[in-house]
Amino acid sequence: MLSTPNEAMCQFSRDLEFADIPPEVVHQAKLLILDFWGIALAACSTEIDKPLRVMMNAVTGKIPGPKKTSYELGPCSAIAEKNRMPAPNAAFLNGALGHSLDFDDTHAKSIIHTAAPVVPAAFAGAEAFQKTGPDMIRACVAGFESEIRIGLAAPGKFHARGFHMTAIAGTFGAAIAYALQSGLGAERMNWALGICGSMAAGLFEYLENGSPVKALHPGWAAHGGICSTILADNDFAGPQTVFEGRFGLLKSHLGDDEFEAEALTRGLGETWETLAIGFKPYPCGHVIHAFLDAGLRLKEREKIPHTKIKSIVCHAAKGAIDLVLDPIEVKRKPRGEYDAKFSLPYCLASIFVKGKCGVDDFEKSAIEDSRVLALADKVSYVQDDSQDFPRYFPGVVEVRLDDGSAFIEEEKHQRGCAENPFTDEDVFEKFKDNARRSLSPGEAEDLMVMVMALEGLENVNAIGEILRSAASHRVDPQ
Repeated sequence: MLSTPNEAMCQFSRDLEFADIPPEVVHQAKLLILDFWGIALAACSTEIDKPLRVMMNAVTGKIPGPKKTSYELGPCSAIAEKNRMPAPNAAFLNGALGHSLDFDDTHAKSIIHTAAPVVPAAFAGAEAFQKTGPDMIRACVAGFESEIRIGLAAPGKFHARGFHMTAIAGTFGAAIAYALQSGLGAERMNWALGICGSMAAGLFEYLENGSPVKALHPGWAAHGGICSTILADNDFAGPQTVFEGRFGLLKSHLGDDEFEAEALTRGLGETWETLAIGFKPYPCGHVIHAFLDAGLRLKEREKIPHTKIKSIVCHAAKGAIDLVLDPIEVKRKPRGEYDAKFSLPYCLASIFVKGKCGVDDFEKSAIEDSRVLALADKVSYVQDDSQDFPRYFPGVVEVRLDDGSAFIEEEKHQRGCAENPFTDEDVFEKFKDNARRSLSPGEAEDLMVMVMALEGLENVNAIGEILRSAASHRVDPQ
C-alpha cells in the first residue's frame, strides 16, 4: 500500500496511459494548450516581454547587445527566440509570458491557473526527449490533475494567507509533466516532488504596489519543476512526505487543522478535474469577470451612457474584495498594468466607457484615460457573505444614474467556467486574436491546426518552429 500522497500522486501519473484518458479530457487538454500558446504569443507584443526575455537570456548566458551570434544552447523552444535553449530556461520564459496578461485559464475551486506552469514543462519535455503528441497530452493531463488536487486540499486557504497557489502547486505539476517524458523511475519521481517543496513559492504582496511580480510565478514554477526532476535524476533525494509531513507544504503554510490531506489523491483517474478548468474572456483577475459580464449586459440592455452614471456598487464576497476592491482608494487609481488587472473599479469603468476590457485596455495610455478614471472613482462595494466563494466567482453590479433611476444585474457564473462554458469556437477565436499579435494569420492557423491534432503528431518539432518564428515579428530587447 502506498504510504504517502506523494507516492500515490506519482503512481497515478506513471500508470496513466494515453488510452486511459477519456476523449473529452483529451479535447479539453488540447484547448487549454492552444489557449496558453495564444496568450503567450500575445504577451510578446507588450511591455512585459522585455524584462522577462532579458532575464531569461542573462541566466542562459546570452546577453543582448549589438553583436548577434547564432548558436544552439539546448533542445527546447522559447517563444520568439530564434535559438533553442535548455529546458528550464525555455519553460521559464514560456510560462511567464503565458501568465503575464492574466488571460489564462483557472480551475475555480482550487484557484489555480493550470496550463501556465504545466504546458511549458510538458512541451520542453516533449522537445528534449522527442516524445509524441500523445505523450505530451498525457504529461499535461497528469500535471493538471495533480496540481489541482494540491489546491483542493485547502481551497482558498493558501490565498487567504497571501500565497499564490499557481506558483506553489504548479511547481509539482510541472515536475510531473517533465518527469513522465524523461523516463524518471518511481523512486526518483517521488524525490522530484519532495525537492519541489523547496522550490515552490509565490506571494500576493505584488497587490500592494501593482508590480508585475505575479507574471514570474508560473514561469518559475515550470523552471523549478524541471530542475527538481533533473536533480532527482542525478541521485539528489527529496522527502516523500512533502505534502502532509511535520514540516511539509500543508502544515508549514496552513497549520495542522487547515487542510484535508485525503483530497490530494481523491478521485485520481476517476474524477477528471481537467474538465472543470475554465477559460478567461478578459485579461484580468478572474474574480472580476462576472462583474464585467453583468456590467456589459446592463450597459447594452439599458443603453446606459457612462456620463450619466452617478455611482456603481459591486456586491462581492470578502475573498474577491481582498483581491480586487480593497483598498478602494488605490483600486480606483491603478498605478500600472498589473494594478489595473486587479482593479475591479478600473475594469468595470472600462466596460461602461468603452464597451470592452481587452489586452489593449491595460496599456499605459488606456490606464491613464481620464474618462475611465473618472468613472472608476464612482465605484464602491458592499460585502455579500451569501456568495459561494471561492467555489464560484459571482458578481452583482448596481448602477445609479443622475436622474435617480437604478439598475442591478447579477452573473452567478463567470463566462468560461464549467457552469457557463466557452464553446470550442470561443477558444479558437480568442486564440487567433491573441496569436496574430506575434504571428501572421497563416502561421496562427497552422499552429491551431497542429495543436488540435496533437494526438496524431509523431513529435512537436513543427510547433516549436512556429513558436520560434515569432522572433521575426518582434524587436530584440537592447
